[in-house]
Amino acid sequence: MAGSISSKLEAALGAKIVKSRPLSGGDIADVSLLSLDDERSVVAKRPRMDQPDTTAVEKMMLKHLGSKSKLPVPDVLFQTKGLLVISHIAHDGATDLKSASADAARHIAGLHSVRPKGSRPFFGFDKDTYIGPLPQQNKACGNWVEFFTEHRLLAMAGSATRTGKMPTELMARVEGLAEKLPDLLPAAPASSLLHGDLWSGNMLLDGNQAAGFIDPAISYGHAEMDLAFIEMMGGLAPEFFDAYAEINPIEPEFHTIRKHIYKLWPLLVHVRLFGGGYVQQVDAILAQFE
Repeated sequence: MAGSISSKLEAALGAKIVKSRPLSGGDIADVSLLSLDDERSVVAKRPRMDQPDTTAVEKMMLKHLGSKSKLPVPDVLFQTKGLLVISHIAHDGATDLKSASADAARHIAGLHSVRPKGSRPFFGFDKDTYIGPLPQQNKACGNWVEFFTEHRLLAMAGSATRTGKMPTELMARVEGLAEKLPDLLPAAPASSLLHGDLWSGNMLLDGNQAAGFIDPAISYGHAEMDLAFIEMMGGLAPEFFDAYAEINPIEPEFHTIRKHIYKLWPLLVHVRLFGGGYVQQVDAILAQFE
């Protein structure tokens, strides 16, 4: 860390950095645990040279979650170009995955109770964000089908096709599904604040509880988007859905139809990033609706 930035950081923290060690899990950033001379620990994230600087956007998203919801997220302590420093949430992994999954569900159900301002339907956000290193379009829309189609499904499929990660034949089939979505998705479901990148790696489980949630990709949308993300990525016990449904009932159509459509979003993100077997998973979902 450059001397001038280190000095500014120590001034902002009110303590000196005495030790640094790398943390695992940073796919697009170098992540370190910094020990301070007042016995606190903080987490520093630095985007890698070949990745976009998402630190200002992540700062904004964490602050929005912290101010609008009760979701336990890190506090933002310092941000400047190429550096984000957040509070460290201690966690040692789940020793009781069933209970930890249920606790995570209660937190997410609470998050999904947060609505956008105003009385009219609103899907999106007032700023574009990122999901991992990829731009996430959030232009506000009053119709959920239109928002999901244009700013999630077609936007990411188009990016994957343009970068050679997905064949043009598959893009044509995505466009074919898009034409059917008005009959498959609700136009105006309740609009919820979404975490947006909700998989077990972004949930800090500790014993029998969820201690915190990190790396958001927020927007306002259909709560089932987060649920489909969790089911696709795995890592939690089935008790997650049981506990969630006790607070926010899950409509049968989620399990029979909509979860498959909504899984296309994280799958297309993975196609855009990695290609490979994720292309076949997209193909398999599209085949269900042809």
